[in-house]
Amino acid sequence: MSSQKDHEFMKNANKCHNVVLQSSAKGISADEIAEKLGVHRTTVYNYLNTLEYLGKVESHQGIWRAKAGEQTIKPLEKEIVIELPMPKNEWQRMVLLEEAAKLFGSTESDNIFKTSLEKLKETRTIRITGKNVDDLDMQKIANLIQQVNEKSLKVNLRGLFKRLKRSRPDNSQGQ
Repeated sequence: MSSQKDHEFMKNANKCHNVVLQSSAKGISADEIAEKLGVHRTTVYNYLNTLEYLGKVESHQGIWRAKAGEQTIKPLEKEIVIELPMPKNEWQRMVLLEEAAKLFGSTESDNIFKTSLEKLKETRTIRITGKNVDDLDMQKIANLIQQVNEKSLKVNLRGLFKRLKRSRPDNSQGQ
């Protein structure tokens, strides 16, 4: 029974070590490790003290890092994509664009309607990419959602149509 507990302890200590390795550049506190692992701070200190004894981690003023010479794991780049639903007052505009794209599907204007529709949907999407996206707090995400809502309401389709018409090559010159 004791060896099973020891095995479980070392398995969890290795999880703790991986958290320290991923945060090794800036370091990490025991409280942050406890939060990430979902265990009590005292338990984390037991893991950290064991890892320190094994020469895998070191602490400086309460900040833990992988010991020098220890191969560190680079944090993975992650991406969070949040697609916000269209507000009710924008549904009519979406339906009109979708129907126009279907109706004019075989002509050049198909690109204008599809581009407009994509642009409108793009303004309703939040993409967060980085190494520490797990560390984002709900307040930051709420602020991003508010910014996206404001940006989405400012999309001026007339201006978009004008820019698209200007960017298309003029077919009348070749005739």
